[in-house]
Amino acid sequence: MCGLAGFILGQKRRRHAELRLIGGVFTELLLLNQRRGTDAAGLAVVRKDGTYRLFKRPGPAAGLVADKLYWSALALGNRVTAVLGHTRRKSRGSERNSLNNHPIRAGRVIGTHNGHIWNADRLVEALGLPRMAEVDSEVLFRLADRAEDEASFRALLRCCRGRMSAAFVDLDHPGVVRLIKGDLPLYAAHVPRLRAVFYASEAWMLRAALDGQRHEMLELDPFTLSTFGVGDVLDFTQTDVSFMATELKRCTTK
Repeated sequence: MCGLAGFILGQKRRRHAELRLIGGVFTELLLLNQRRGTDAAGLAVVRKDGTYRLFKRPGPAAGLVADKLYWSALALGNRVTAVLGHTRRKSRGSERNSLNNHPIRAGRVIGTHNGHIWNADRLVEALGLPRMAEVDSEVLFRLADRAEDEASFRALLRCCRGRMSAAFVDLDHPGVVRLIKGDLPLYAAHVPRLRAVFYASEAWMLRAALDGQRHEMLELDPFTLSTFGVGDVLDFTQTDVSFMATELKRCTTK
């Protein structure tokens, strides 16, 4: 069990006070998700031009937030499109190896994952995927990096056996954020005043972090891929996904 927390920013010119508020909500969400994993914590800040900042370390989210580098890593501006956060409960791969901690960079994709890909080793071998870390989560984002488009990613996802919810960004398209709500929890809320969507692994976390902010919970259906664009964060699409395939010969992007 791991924790996912983050936000997607719609297009808007924001003053410093509003950016500070958004950063504070995210930080509270990250700390609340600590109960889901204390082995490591991290975040990725994605900008409009596809550049990013990655900050992660072993230990609980409280330690990450207390690090003197945390707020400089989270420094927000009007070029930021999204922040992906994660709290890890390790199942494979030492947290002392930063490559095993989330967010994970896999080619042009940065993502966070809650769950297990039980056939990750077989997928690496069968599909010839590159691999830098020990964790099975990397394989999910290698599939996203391999995919030519959303349809081919969903086809590759069918090759996975396991459990998951996830969030990821293709740095070639930094204004698009994708959330997978599979058979593990993931919730999202829209804050109209901020033109922002926040997400977390548990609904109560959003309600607690957004207390005092008018917001509306969004319907993220199980076994769907939700695609958000920064042009209008409420104009998101959902497509069905599945990931319990048993025959690797079906793994194709065609």
